[in-house]
Amino acid sequence: MSEPRRLTVLEIETKKFRKRLRGYDPTAVDAFLQEVAAHYEEVITENHRMREELIGLRQEAERYKAMEDALKESLVLAQRSADETRSNAHKEAELIVREAQLKAEQIMREAEERARRLLTETEAIEARKRAAVLELRALLLTHLQALEPLAENLPHALAATPCADPTAENGVEV
Repeated sequence: MSEPRRLTVLEIETKKFRKRLRGYDPTAVDAFLQEVAAHYEEVITENHRMREELIGLRQEAERYKAMEDALKESLVLAQRSADETRSNAHKEAELIVREAQLKAEQIMREAEERARRLLTETEAIEARKRAAVLELRALLLTHLQALEPLAENLPHALAATPCADPTAENGVEV
């Protein structure tokens, strides 16, 4: 179907009707046509203005739609970024905790090893001390046994040496 032809303001203003007997009053028809033409021109102007406004509004709506799409995309990207950041932070925290646990375990192993070494050293020192005490005791017993025969003869030996002073050093008189 084709769209009906639109009248122009000029066509309305210049339209002439044939005159008939008992027809319309030509002055009234001309005045009415002038009024219709003026009104029609206002309608056309308003229609043109509204089409321009509609085009502008459609362009603005498209711009807002594009901005909305960009904002949605930005929000999705921001959410992904936040999720990745949160995930990375959790992974990093787990890694830090694991490293701390490993370090603590290493410190504990080193401390236990040092304690074992110190205990071993302490036991070795105690064993050397016991051996030294036993050796010293054996030496003293040997010396005491060697001195026993001399101790029996000591009162006779002191009486036989008239000038010896038992308080003098190394048996020398002063």
